[in-house]
Amino acid sequence: MTFIVAVTGKGGVGKSTLSALLIKALAERTKTVIMAIDADPNSNLGDKLGMKVEHTIGELREDLVRKAEEISPGISKHELVRYQMEMVKVEGSNFDLLTMGRPEGRGCYCYINNILRTFIDEAMDTYEYAVIDNEAGMEHLSRRTTKRMDVLMVVSDATKLGVETAKRILALAKGMEIDIGRSVLVVNRVQGTIGEAVKQAIDGAGFDSSVYLPYDRKVEELAITGSPTVQLDASSQFYRAVKDLANTLK
Repeated sequence: MTFIVAVTGKGGVGKSTLSALLIKALAERTKTVIMAIDADPNSNLGDKLGMKVEHTIGELREDLVRKAEEISPGISKHELVRYQMEMVKVEGSNFDLLTMGRPEGRGCYCYINNILRTFIDEAMDTYEYAVIDNEAGMEHLSRRTTKRMDVLMVVSDATKLGVETAKRILALAKGMEIDIGRSVLVVNRVQGTIGEAVKQAIDGAGFDSSVYLPYDRKVEELAITGSPTVQLDASSQFYRAVKDLANTLK
């Protein structure tokens, strides 16, 4: 069974950066291809991974709804979706990427969404690990793109307000009736020592465990130039910390 890691957090805390580096670290450790799913409508996981995304699941869904009447009765919708899902998937050397794209617009999407969920689940089942980069509201999780996750990582900055936001996100996830194996609070961009107020907030946030990731200027430099985050290597203290985190998975 695929080991599923879901990463979420409010905008700007570095969840896509963490997702990309977790994917890289897991691929290096397991020597297998990792399934990467970008479930944030503000899609940038592909950029972090250095992969060009031309099509999204959202575009596929809209196209199927718009052209439903044009599909020949002799063509199975399931087979058509299966074929187009392969067209949407971007294949890399160490990871394959599915980008969910924007949520659906007006109209009835129930039938198409059910097919898509089935094929996304089927696709994940062929990989040892899947990493899902989510938006803070977890739109796709709330629509049951996946019904379980082995680890939920909620990313926060090193502030009391940030940790309290992460606590609310955890409560939201638990209210979705999704099977969560373990929850981890990831406190990102830590410089120096953590203040007592933040420590108390972390202790009371309700996570199974917490991890601190250090501030690393190299991460910002890559973001400024628009370079893929996966260019980081073992010379980066941030990437070394992410590798340590990846080693705790399964």
